[in-house]
Amino acid sequence: MRQQLKPLAFSLSLLGIMSLPVFAQADNISSGNMDTISHRENQLENRLSQVQQELRSIKKQLKNNQQQVSYSNNKNTAKQQQPHLIVNNEAQETKQEEAAQSTGSSITGPQNLPEIGSQYIGTDVDAPGQSFVTTGPYIGVPVSYAGNNLIINSPSINEDVSLLKLRKNIRARLRKLGIPVVSDHAHLLLSGIIEGQIAYKNPGVGPTTSDVDLTSAGLDAYVLGPSSWLSGLMEFAYDNDLGTNSGSFNNNSRNQNSRVFINKAFVVIGNFEKSPFYGTIGQMYVPFGTYSSSMVSSPLTKLIARTKDRALLVGFQQQGDDALYGSAYVFKGDSYTGSTRSINNGGVNVGYSFVSGKYSGNFGGGAIANLADSQGMQNTGGTPLFNGFGGTNGTGNEQLAHRVPAMNVRGIFSIGDSWDFIAEYVGAVKSFSRADLTYNTHGAEPQALNVEGAYTFTVFTKPTSLTLDYGKTKDALALGVPLERFGVTLNTSLWKDSLESLEFRHDINYAASSVATGSGIMAPSASGKSDNVVTAQIDMYF
Repeated sequence: MRQQLKPLAFSLSLLGIMSLPVFAQADNISSGNMDTISHRENQLENRLSQVQQELRSIKKQLKNNQQQVSYSNNKNTAKQQQPHLIVNNEAQETKQEEAAQSTGSSITGPQNLPEIGSQYIGTDVDAPGQSFVTTGPYIGVPVSYAGNNLIINSPSINEDVSLLKLRKNIRARLRKLGIPVVSDHAHLLLSGIIEGQIAYKNPGVGPTTSDVDLTSAGLDAYVLGPSSWLSGLMEFAYDNDLGTNSGSFNNNSRNQNSRVFINKAFVVIGNFEKSPFYGTIGQMYVPFGTYSSSMVSSPLTKLIARTKDRALLVGFQQQGDDALYGSAYVFKGDSYTGSTRSINNGGVNVGYSFVSGKYSGNFGGGAIANLADSQGMQNTGGTPLFNGFGGTNGTGNEQLAHRVPAMNVRGIFSIGDSWDFIAEYVGAVKSFSRADLTYNTHGAEPQALNVEGAYTFTVFTKPTSLTLDYGKTKDALALGVPLERFGVTLNTSLWKDSLESLEFRHDINYAASSVATGSGIMAPSASGKSDNVVTAQIDMYF
């Protein structure tokens, strides 16, 4: 750069010397040539101005090169930088460049930003790798090659707790790497899933069916900050239902549907580095049950009781291997009694997790004020007959004779990295009114049980798991679930951040003599036969 400045300085000196004879002879020149002289003077002044501008540009480029060299020499040290770089005019830009140079900032970018108005460049110098938007592990799904944890899939329950633990882990890793953690910086973590499935079904009644389907596609945006106490999640999901089933399109083609919608969005206030207490508000799956499973198919407990709504939640989560946890939540349910709607549903969830040598576990229970707000009761998929309390075209009715509370008991117990046992029960604690939900002419009292055992081993260095499953329901014919279920699933991870599964499922349906209604409308009749389903599935996480 100095070699480039020397010719420039020499040129400026030469121009100064050349201008002396011109001004010395000015008194002896006739007035007729004054215009020509003035024109030459203007040319020289313009040229001098251009040279000065080039000099300023070279100086600015020199500062940028020094800034990059400073970053290269100090890239392993902490950076001190304001959250936003504001450019209003050339003078302010120069001051900021000098400040950035003196602090060793790692922020570089275009030098020809507009000089009209304020221009903002969002930054987060605490992000690993100096990246402000990154991809991370899919929330709730463990990283591959993790032994037994690989196959225990989280069904989006207590996701706020998982996010707070994730953030605590990120900050701990930054400190371990020697990177200071600044609380007023924000970071966006993107994660998601793409899931494909091939299924073959041999029903007890009717012809066999087969399908190739994109069963899941989702993108989670987890915002960390800008405060260490504030974070949030927004999930964009893909809908593979038929348009006529979901109500978004009046067309039977699922390809023409394939809509993208906001599945979950909530704000979390909490910091597990400083307090075990937290609060969440937004659209989420409330913590009634956990529904953990190693199967491809959803457990019967989840099909009946998992509940998503727009809720307010407060909870606590002790830190460490042995920890108590609990939460309470309220929301305005879709179903209601009386003539007005208000906040009419809620529940509690408590549990205890522990690690003792090679043994670990998580046990808990909970209660909800009204089971009728669960997804399985709001939409049974039984159109044009009873299609759940939220069914359209007269297939359902949200106004109930009375609310039906429910309870949940669950447990997960692991022995080393090889054995995992899961058991969960959900059930109503009183019967529905015969005007709302029935089974064999009496008010239904739906219940469900799921029990699993999984053994994890290694095949050619790849973690593999074999799972046996048993499920049972009671008084749930109107909800479109079988009476009993037997299943076996083989899971493995051939590639990093992927899961490959093969499942065989045997469903025993309710007896053909059974009848059920919902909202006074007949439910699809039971076959009394058994269904056999084979499913192959591949999941890719990022």
